[in-house]
Amino acid sequence: MKRPLATALAFASIAAVSVTGFGMPTAHASTPATGVSAAAAASTTTDVSAMRQKFNAYVAGMDLDAATRTKLEAAGASDAAFTAAGKVAVATLQAGLTNAGVDRDANPALNPGDYECGPTAMNAWVKDQVAQIDPTSWSWYTNGILGLSPDLLVQYWTLMKTPSAPRDTSFGPSGSATNEMARTFGALQNFWDIDGSGIALVSYDAKLLADTPEAAADRAVVYDGISKISGFASILLRLSVESGILSGTLAGFPGGVDNPMFSVNSFAIDPTHATGDDKATLDMLGVTRRIAMGQGLIRMWDDLGLGRVGDRAVLAHEYSHQVQYDDNLFVTDITDEAEATARTELMADAFGTYFTVSKHGESLNKAQTLQDLQTFYNVGDCGFSNPGHHGTPNQRYRAAEWGADLAKSQSDQGHVLPSLAVDAAFEKALPQITAPDAN
Repeated sequence: MKRPLATALAFASIAAVSVTGFGMPTAHASTPATGVSAAAAASTTTDVSAMRQKFNAYVAGMDLDAATRTKLEAAGASDAAFTAAGKVAVATLQAGLTNAGVDRDANPALNPGDYECGPTAMNAWVKDQVAQIDPTSWSWYTNGILGLSPDLLVQYWTLMKTPSAPRDTSFGPSGSATNEMARTFGALQNFWDIDGSGIALVSYDAKLLADTPEAAADRAVVYDGISKISGFASILLRLSVESGILSGTLAGFPGGVDNPMFSVNSFAIDPTHATGDDKATLDMLGVTRRIAMGQGLIRMWDDLGLGRVGDRAVLAHEYSHQVQYDDNLFVTDITDEAEATARTELMADAFGTYFTVSKHGESLNKAQTLQDLQTFYNVGDCGFSNPGHHGTPNQRYRAAEWGADLAKSQSDQGHVLPSLAVDAAFEKALPQITAPDAN
């Protein structure tokens, strides 16, 4: 089956988690004085009523055409209408990002009891990072108003920002990983048999949340873009984000906008393969083909002792998704979404490690190869019923191990296999990679 791009985008990422899943004119000039509480999670009738009043006050001061004003006033007419409009807006924005809707749990086709699966070092690291964040600040970032949160703004900015050359983009603390990311990206473009000239490498970070004129201008661009999808969502995001910034809510995050929990993920997207409404939305926002590397992810690998190898492994995984886009490898006969997604992600693990171990790729030594395998083990998950399931830790380890073995077993070490040949071999090996392994 061929899934729509909104679905494929969710699965062209390194892990089956988002920041909200962990439990992760200038804007200032145009923000009204009617600020919203930084603790913006709407949990009571009083919260919803107060937020609705702020929304209505904001709308009353806007210069709108009659049809738009009628629509927005209807959304603010009652608490029920306001809440309903919020649910629609969240679903609409998430559908253009990392989900194809809200609450998409499915009946598991896989039996969790058949697989060995449990928390990894990544899970422990995330738990520790969240524990250091002020709960009110964390609620503001992950919940916002009616679920329209700063998290969504950061993700949309990562899609919309204009790319720079990799060497002109800062990766890692104080740019410590920039040269390596740029070099590896260039090596990937030369390694695989696709045209990678149109693929950009961008930073996934939260710098647009800073209280600076430059960041405010960037936020204004995103608000304007989102308004083309949902005017209601754009207004609530503006009220939520700007009030939090002005009230100093970011002080609750150690390191401010550089806190790693803002960007513990990475993704790849190729909008040229989108169709219908997905393509129209991405074109309207000016989204171009890219790989986004999370600054928080780079920090995490350093903290877990996987450092340079982890960074390269993730970048190779994301570039493998670009290969899948070009080779149409998202198409599968597997009907269960969780199982289909796991296939795609395990393939990217295998392709990525084939590159990192190959003599024409990163040529990792034995110790570094083990770190590569540990990287993919750590981003495994146990979400057997989640359409975004990426494979268990053991499965991801085995997929990466398969890619390493493929590279090492080639009789001609000077030859790089065509991507479709790697895929054909992987499809034959997939049943063994995903075989039940519980004792």
